[in-house]
Amino acid sequence: MKTFHSRLTCVLEALVCLCFLFFLTMVILLVGLRYLFGSSIPGANEIITILFVYTTAIGAAIAVGQRGHIAINILSENLPERLAKRLAKFQLILVAFINFAIAWFSVPWISQTGGNLMPTLGATRAVVQFSIPLGCGLAVFYCITTAIVGLEEAKNGDSTRTSSSSHTRDQDSSA
Repeated sequence: MKTFHSRLTCVLEALVCLCFLFFLTMVILLVGLRYLFGSSIPGANEIITILFVYTTAIGAAIAVGQRGHIAINILSENLPERLAKRLAKFQLILVAFINFAIAWFSVPWISQTGGNLMPTLGATRAVVQFSIPLGCGLAVFYCITTAIVGLEEAKNGDSTRTSSSSHTRDQDSSA
């Protein structure tokens, strides 16, 4: 599971990087076309906006998987290691539950409002709105795999630094 978790993270990070490279290329191209030739590519601004939304959703899921989300660690830093790890798992459960709820309730919203068309591309708004259940679903998946990876390491007695967490509170101090 740890290998799958790491590989999925690498693939999604590469996808996000490609999207940023595409943003850079398109923005430079659009600025050049606009100021040098007085022209533009129809729909390019909407495509950039759509990709930005997807990039944000995927990036947020990656951050959850790497435990890079916003956290106040006063309590967990002052707990014994065993309790701190249990608290970390409980936090993952809460984050997974919140993301599952957002994904669940976004589906009826998308079915009601997703049929409206975007002005330039003519695509339905559901194309953009689908980023919500996608990002939240990935976040739930990352919470589950992060918890499993942590459980596997606890069972195996693996005291090496995990690739799924960069926080010292989640790692065994015997390393």
